[in-house]
Amino acid sequence: MPANHNENLFLLVEGPVMDIGKIVKSYSHINYVCQVYGPREVSQVPAPPDYAFGRFVRIAVRSEQNGDHDAYIMSALGKSSEPQTYAVGVIYDTILVNPEFGSLGPRLSNETQVELFSPDYISEKAVLIYVMVLGMLEQRALPGGQQEILSVMHGVPLLSLELGSDVQIMSIEEVQAFHYFHDEGKNQPYLHMGYIPHIIAQRNSLLPIVTLQIIDQLEQLFPENLSLLSIVKRNFAWRLKVETTG
Repeated sequence: MPANHNENLFLLVEGPVMDIGKIVKSYSHINYVCQVYGPREVSQVPAPPDYAFGRFVRIAVRSEQNGDHDAYIMSALGKSSEPQTYAVGVIYDTILVNPEFGSLGPRLSNETQVELFSPDYISEKAVLIYVMVLGMLEQRALPGGQQEILSVMHGVPLLSLELGSDVQIMSIEEVQAFHYFHDEGKNQPYLHMGYIPHIIAQRNSLLPIVTLQIIDQLEQLFPENLSLLSIVKRNFAWRLKVETTG
C-alpha cells in the first residue's frame, strides 16, 4: 500500500462516539456550519485531529422524535432500542473566528487574568467547521453497545438538520456500513459512492480535494476495491488539475 495512506489513518477512529460540536448555521439544505466545542463546554474538548479535513461525521435527525421526549432522552443515553436516523457528512473547510483581531488598543487585563477572575466570561473566539451532508444512515443500539445498521441512503436527504444538533465523529464500522450496499437479488455487497454527483454539483474549490481524501480513506477500508478506487481517484485528480489550470 502506498506510503501516503498511512498519513490519513488518524481519520478512521475506533471506540466510543465523540461529540465535536453543534450545528449553528446552514447555507443550504446540505451545507452546514458546526461550532467546535471549546474549554468548559464538554468534558473532552475536541483536538484539531478530531475535526480534520475529510473527517466523516454524523448528526442525529431529531425532528422524528419531537413527539416522544422520553424516547429521545433514552436514545441519547444509548439505552433505547428505537432506531435513530443520522445525517452523514464530511468536513471540508475550517474557519477560525477571533473578534479581537485588529483590536490593538490597551487592555485592562490579559487573557489569563480574565480566565482567573472572570471564569463566567464568554469567549467570542470559535472554531467553525463546514459540513457537507452526503446521505442518511439509520441504526439501532443493541445490547453490549453494538450498533445494527438498518438502512443507508446516499444523496440529498428529505429532512433538514436542526440548530443545536450534536455533530459526532463516525466510527470505522459506521463509515464502512455507509459505503457498503447490498441490493435485493444480488449475492455480494458492493462499494457505493452515490453522493459524488451532488459533490460535483457544488461550487467550492475544496470539494474535489476532499473527495480525494475520501477515496484515500476508502482505500484503507476496502482494499479489495483498490483498482476501482484508483480509477475514480485518477479521474478526480485529472478534473482538479483541469479546473485549476483553467
